[in-house]
Parts: sequence; structure tokens; C-alpha cells
Amino acid sequence: MKRKRISWLTTLVSLGLVFALVLTGCSGNGNNGGKKEGNSAGAGTEGNTAEEGATDGATSAADLKGTIKVWDWDEAFLQRMVPEFNKLYPNVKVEYTVVNNNDYMQKLQSGIASGSDVPDVLLGEMNYRGQLFDLDVLDNLEAAPYNFSKDQLLDYLPSILSNSKGELVGVDQSITPAGLAFRRDLAKQYLGTEEPAEVAAMLTDWDTFIAKGKEVLAASGGAVTMFASFDDAYRVIREQNSKPYVDGTTINLTDRLQKPLETVFKMRDAGVLGKYEAYTPGWNASFAKGDNLFYPMAPWSAKWNIAANDKDGIGRWGLIPAPEGSYTYGGTSVGVYKGSKNKEAAWAYINFAYMSDEGMAVSYKEFGNMAGTKAFFENHKDWIEAGTDYDKYFAGQNLNKTFLEEIIPTVKADHQTKYNAMVQTAYSSLYPLWMKDTSITAAAAIEKLKNDVKNLAPEATVN
Repeated sequence: MKRKRISWLTTLVSLGLVFALVLTGCSGNGNNGGKKEGNSAGAGTEGNTAEEGATDGATSAADLKGTIKVWDWDEAFLQRMVPEFNKLYPNVKVEYTVVNNNDYMQKLQSGIASGSDVPDVLLGEMNYRGQLFDLDVLDNLEAAPYNFSKDQLLDYLPSILSNSKGELVGVDQSITPAGLAFRRDLAKQYLGTEEPAEVAAMLTDWDTFIAKGKEVLAASGGAVTMFASFDDAYRVIREQNSKPYVDGTTINLTDRLQKPLETVFKMRDAGVLGKYEAYTPGWNASFAKGDNLFYPMAPWSAKWNIAANDKDGIGRWGLIPAPEGSYTYGGTSVGVYKGSKNKEAAWAYINFAYMSDEGMAVSYKEFGNMAGTKAFFENHKDWIEAGTDYDKYFAGQNLNKTFLEEIIPTVKADHQTKYNAMVQTAYSSLYPLWMKDTSITAAAAIEKLKNDVKNLAPEATVN
């Protein structure tokens, strides 16, 4: 099925696109490390876009001085980006600490409680982003000294970058619209084709997906499933049905999750889901093992999931939109700590690393991150057209063109609060049992989930 190419401008303006990198870029598992300092690296370079965005014309890049602390889990990004930042801002010292994303919130809350160790630049991975926002420790980026307008962001982003007061408290580390990665070799063997357009055309909805999964299961003698994990399927289908479900202290859980869970339980009972728990060593190894066809995939997944886990997988993968629509997968916000004594310098770093032309020349071309601003896509069509190094794992398929033209148009995203994080915590503790015990029904699972969320949030009303 040949898809008509859509122009970038039409995609961004006429279609009113909504876009959604962790577990993060979004799901990368960094290791705890010691503090490291970014040193000045020569004289400033020409970079008006970065300078103007960072300081709103108030202070020149060369005149901006100070020391900022950054906590991040991507050490390779820091080692590459900080020296580039110092070329333009030679008098801003960046002290960074590598913190595992799973330990980030605990370390941050300890620092806030002690009042001694809180970074100027704060990251919010999607699983705990709402919890971070509700701590009320992030500055409003639309106020001075930042003066950044949410109108500059892609349409879907403000809802997942704003706190409960409606203040914009972060920008996106990298957009996370998501589809499905698939093994071309398995698709050719069991679906009869490895061409992405043809694979997508035969999987029009989840009922068809399940039916095809039964055929694959039978043809492979039970060796190949459609998704590696119950959780993989849930992540996709939950976010396809994105809509606000937290209203103050009321959590409308049944309304939000009943349909997604019923669909995933139907997949479980049909036998088309693997037995791995997501982000375990077995799940990681399954990418190369080849015992299932599909995985959730955002732009960051090419680096953190495919390349990291299937080192011999060049040419082995394809990317398609998910049946019944796109979704967000992971993601990380980046904001400024309210108590920072160097707010302009912190914002200069954020603007440079995640939005400026100079920073994105590194972040996009070397790490595959796509900025969350409309200007990035309007100004860098040539970058998208050229592809990235990760395309080689996908037999030359231009991944970011696929995201932009085929996946982004139907993306939705939930507003994030501390209660969203609590629901995710409760679900994560329950789904391994749901995956294994087929006597548990979707209805029983929802009731158990509601009870566990009530225990985590006794002050809330959980419906």
C-alpha cells in the first residue's frame, strides 16, 4: 500500500498535528555516577538562535556567567553536549551528575527535603512527571526571565508539560509519538511480507491483529507471539485512548482504562502475548532472540531499545503505525528549579541543548532527538529528509519521515498529575500476575487496580 507523501507545512498546519524520548532517551537506563564539570571550550561561536532564545536579548552569551547543576541519566549526551554549549557560553560552568532514571525522584525529594542538593535543571521522565510537577518546584517558563510561549510548541505538548495550575514548567527533551517496530524476518515468514506499508495494511484494527496473531502462533508451533509482553500491548492501547481522567482529587479510572484493559486481556487469552516483563533482561534479550513480532516504538527507541539490544540487527527491523491510531511512549520534560540562583544560565543550557539550531545539530543528528518546537520541523526539512544513522537498523527506512507523515497525525496525550503516577505505580505491581494468571478477568483487574490506587491516594475518590 503506497502512502501519499504529505508536505511538512501541510502536516504541521493544515492537519493541526499533535505530537507527543526514556522509558526513557525516555527509557534509557543510566548508571549512577559522580559529579562532572563541563569546562569552557574556546571562544564563543555564532549562534544567534541559541543566544536569543536563552536570554531574550537581555544578556549576551559571552557575558552570561555562573555555575549550574544538571542531573541526567544520559552520560553520552552530556559528554557531547556540554562542550558544545561552552563554545557559545564559555563563562557558564556545567556540573553534571549521572543519575539512574529509576532513582531520580527519590534523590530529588531527598535533596529538596534537606535543602542542600537540588540541580538547577530538572528532568521529568513520563512515569513520574506528574509527581514532579505537583511538587511545585519548577518555574513557569512563560514568565520572566524565560518568556517562552507555549505557542512555540507542537500542539499536543503543552498538556503534558504544564502543571495543575496551567503553568508551562518544561520543554520536551525529545518528542515521543509512537508506532510499532517489527522484525522483518519474522514478518516475511509468518505474514508473507516484510514491507512496512503492506504489514500496516493487513493490521487495520486490534481484532484483526489478534486473529493474525493466532495464525502466527499456530504456524510457529507456539514459538512466536505478537507482543513480547502484556505491558507492551497495554502501553500502546492505553495511550491510544488518551483523555483526561483526573479531576482534582477524583480519579475516573474505570472510564479511562476499562476498554484498553479488556483489549489487552483479550490478547492474553488468545495467547498472542509473550511472557516477558517489560524492561527486564529477558525482555531486552528478546529483541535479538526473535520470538515475537512487534514492540512499541518512539523515536528514542531506535537507540535505547533496538540498537542497544540487537547489535547485529542492521536491516532487521521495520516501523509502522499502530492499529487504531498513534500514541505517546515515554518522554522526558526539562525545566528549571524554582530555587535556582542561576536561572538565566539554566535556561540557556536548556534552550541550547533541546531547542536551538546549534544544539539540535548534535542532539538530532547524533542522538536522534527531535525538538518539540514547530520551528524545528519548519526549518529543518532537509535534516529529516537525510535520515539518521539508526535508519540502517530499519533497512534504510527513513524513521523520522515515517513518524512525521504516518504516526504523528493521530497522537494524543494525557495531562499529568501525581495521581497519574500513582496509577502507573499500582499497575506496574499488578500486571505480572494478570499476565500469568488467566483466571483473572479484566473486570476483576480494574477493581483490584482501583483498590490499590485508593491505598496510595486515600484522600482521592477513585471511580
